[in-house]
Amino acid sequence: IKELNDLLAKIQSTGDKFSPELKKVARFVLENHHVVGFLSIRHLASLAKVNHSTMVRFAKVIGFSTFSEFREVFRPKYRPEENNSLMTTGSEINQQVGKDFALSSVSNWKSVSDLGVLDSPDMHDKIRAAARDILQAETCYVLGVGVANSVATNFVYLADMIVPGFTSLPSGGDLPIDVLGRGTKKDILIAMTFKPYRREVIEAVNFADSLDIPIIAISNSPACPIMAKARTRFVIPTSSPHFFPSMVPITALFELLLGYLISEIGNEVIVDLRKMHIRRHTFGIYVEEANELEY
Repeated sequence: IKELNDLLAKIQSTGDKFSPELKKVARFVLENHHVVGFLSIRHLASLAKVNHSTMVRFAKVIGFSTFSEFREVFRPKYRPEENNSLMTTGSEINQQVGKDFALSSVSNWKSVSDLGVLDSPDMHDKIRAAARDILQAETCYVLGVGVANSVATNFVYLADMIVPGFTSLPSGGDLPIDVLGRGTKKDILIAMTFKPYRREVIEAVNFADSLDIPIIAISNSPACPIMAKARTRFVIPTSSPHFFPSMVPITALFELLLGYLISEIGNEVIVDLRKMHIRRHTFGIYVEEANELEY
């Protein structure tokens, strides 16, 4: 393995098979991979709270002859960051068929928060692939609890306007596992949890995996327990000055996903959305005239 992303993906996918001590190393490496290539093995072992021999053993289990070879993967060649902002001109965006829906979402969020992690071709490719998987599924379950619950509910509300078959979890008085118990490998689960991780989300993901339901995992750490079972993984920073993780980047991710759902379906969904809004106006759903308002 020569690419860092490939190595991190392998650690994520095999992490549940490690011994407790190796799991400590895996968790440390996933959450601190930016320093692995530049600190001594003893320093890294101290930070991971394991013996330095455990670090060596971990490297060999992953497939390297020595720890030095393992560490070389974490020494990328840094270069000045190019300005590839998504805030392109309107004409440039319009030339990218379908992508304009997704890009406009990120452009609007840029002024609110630093969403650089979403501003890359690789990320867009991954989101587009996730959109295709979702459209092929019979039912898409979206699981979020705590601060993530409103994000999940809002996404399901909007996505269901585009194409039917979305269910937010938890739903009503049901536990996530109650609803997932009716799922099959033809469905898909989007699950998200952020440090400190919620037990019910981890349990639901493990249960879905036992039913062969494909999983899209979202978290703010690559060491999150739900990552190991996932087909697609999104690690999105949610730093905030408050006591809770910021949902701004997560909302932006879901807006991008909505954009790609629209672009994958094509013009027919635009026609359907217009019909829906015309129908709502016809039934007087919206208050449009000033004289209709009562103060």
